[in-house]
Amino acid sequence: MRFKIVFLALTAAIDLSAQNKQNKADTSVVASHELKAVTIVATSEIRKMREAAMPVSVLGTRQLEGTTTSINDALARTTGITVRNTGGVGSASRISVRGLEGKRMGVYIDEAAIGQLSDYMSLNDVPTDMIERIEIYKGIVPYRFGGSALGGVVNVVTKEYPAYYMDASYEIASFNTHKLNTAFKRTNAATGLQFGIGGCLTYSDNNYKMHLQNHDNRVVERNHDMFKKMMVGGSIKATKWYFDEAKLELILVGTKAEIQGIDSDIREAYNHGMSGIAALTLKRDNFLVDGLDLDFDGCFSYGKNGLCDKAMFRYDWDGNRYPSVSPYGGEQGNYASDSENRTYDYVGKLNMNYLLNKHHSFNINLYATHTRQNPENELMDKSFGYQTNFPSRMSSFTVGFSHDLTLFNGKLMCATTIKNFNYTSNTKVLEYTYINNPTDVNITRNHWGASEAMRYKISKHLLAKASFSSEVRIPTSEELAGNGYSILPATNLEPERCKGLNAGLIFHRANQFGFIEIETNYFLNQLDNMIRYQADMIPSMARYANFGKVLTKGVEVEVKGDVTSFLYLYANATYQDLRDKRVKEVGSTAPNPTYNKRMPNIPYFLSNFGLELHKENLFGGRAQNSRFLADASYIHEYFYDFEMSKYQDRKIPTSFTIDLGVEHSFENNKWTLSFKLKNLTDRVVYSDLNRPLPGRNWAFKIKYIMK
Repeated sequence: MRFKIVFLALTAAIDLSAQNKQNKADTSVVASHELKAVTIVATSEIRKMREAAMPVSVLGTRQLEGTTTSINDALARTTGITVRNTGGVGSASRISVRGLEGKRMGVYIDEAAIGQLSDYMSLNDVPTDMIERIEIYKGIVPYRFGGSALGGVVNVVTKEYPAYYMDASYEIASFNTHKLNTAFKRTNAATGLQFGIGGCLTYSDNNYKMHLQNHDNRVVERNHDMFKKMMVGGSIKATKWYFDEAKLELILVGTKAEIQGIDSDIREAYNHGMSGIAALTLKRDNFLVDGLDLDFDGCFSYGKNGLCDKAMFRYDWDGNRYPSVSPYGGEQGNYASDSENRTYDYVGKLNMNYLLNKHHSFNINLYATHTRQNPENELMDKSFGYQTNFPSRMSSFTVGFSHDLTLFNGKLMCATTIKNFNYTSNTKVLEYTYINNPTDVNITRNHWGASEAMRYKISKHLLAKASFSSEVRIPTSEELAGNGYSILPATNLEPERCKGLNAGLIFHRANQFGFIEIETNYFLNQLDNMIRYQADMIPSMARYANFGKVLTKGVEVEVKGDVTSFLYLYANATYQDLRDKRVKEVGSTAPNPTYNKRMPNIPYFLSNFGLELHKENLFGGRAQNSRFLADASYIHEYFYDFEMSKYQDRKIPTSFTIDLGVEHSFENNKWTLSFKLKNLTDRVVYSDLNRPLPGRNWAFKIKYIMK
């Protein structure tokens, strides 16, 4: 599952077989046979997805392949999506869809969740060259993914590679950034066994200049923001056994990230993590009876992560030295830390789909997780004088049942889903920090959710979509039980629930150069029991808490298409208005002073536009291809806190950035060279308060493919 995911990010060997994908996309197979062009298959599959009942945006190879663009960069140019970063390579980032961000979004690779592996890997670790497409489902979580989410789903679909394949790429970029990726795949034709191995290595100093808004906008160089990550994995897949696909994967991941000071000059503290992952995948069409398809994923991971912060001195930005607050050390706050938190994760997903006839299909999805955390931080306990974190366990079980209906020769499609969410959590917590008497906390919850998605084809070129949902998001183990060093348990958390509506129109028309597409959507969401991260009474610690009710209204528009045989253009814009709908303060009868105010720290107007120029053999020769790309992004300023006065200072300023790129391939894409210049005008950009992003920077990549 999510373990399979990691290696999917690492190597082509984990990709689905051609036979399985062919069975899932009959219409695209027909198109490929008629036109005899491999590229048409991908285009047809994307078109088929766009015409499904679910509200979805799809990024294909045009937006991804061959450039030095990361997944986050590609997502940030998509309608309704923002990506909030806190710094350079390897920094924390949050994907936001229509204002719902972070853990509310389901993040998958080949339909396997990676959410619980956020301490060890991120979506941005997947090289864009290995991606066939990215699917962004908005507001609804398709039944086949399982689990719980509210804002929707981002699913990365990796490429399928030939029986014998090898590639390697190396990227060098600003701020001493280096990225190395490699993958190797070999197939034994007689036995049907496929073997793969791959890995990636990322390193960056992230030593760019930054403006410190909280220190009179002085300019300093980031001097303690080194990031390095290593991932390596292998897989073996059988295609001639009882199952159409039986696959075993093993992955190792290691990370070290220094902590960059903003309020003070941090010089020693860093985060670290290491994990080992094993995953098993089983797939079979016509399982037991004709028309019943089985898809099973099971995985286990063991990880260690923590914070090392035990320096005996602190420094300000003028170079003055002060002793640590705690006699045991610590630069960031009032306590020292040398944590080594052990986490054991088990995940299983069983998806069974039955095609009754051309009108009806049924699906049942079972999704189970179990997480066991054993935090260990003796230095932190000494700093406080008592034990601060305790072992915890959390289990969840989600059952989903769905029915797909197709009528009127395919003009009308409906997808109806009912889900049941059940979870339990067990831990210990200090109810009062001054009384060293932990109490046991045991929680059991059960909730129901449902969704309905419809699509009607008005004409050959125009279709309408509408969806309604009442989704539930189960709190994560970190939200409920903390992380062992900076987040305290919040055992009284209630699950989030979002009731949403989406309605839209899509116009798509082929032309002599390719296609023209126009899409517009209106969305309305009510989020109850919103979970927010907030400071705690213990200094330098925090915990999650239910905030209350939030109402979202918004519209989004996108236009894209091929204008000529060599020019592709796109433009999109999103307006999203999130309002606090708490009439009373939480746990009080006092009126809420922020009632109907815009939710803070969430952008409300954003737009993107760009172009691509492409030409074969532009500079002569044969089997060459050139691309020139320009992308611009605009995000209007927004307040970090509730807007109580238009004169308040804590704002995220307006950002307008322009990126340029060029790519040239030789020998039918055997060799590819690409160069990208980001933030061309060197604008000072923030997506989080006092967390400046890099200014103008560049990246160059070379890639070689042998097959």
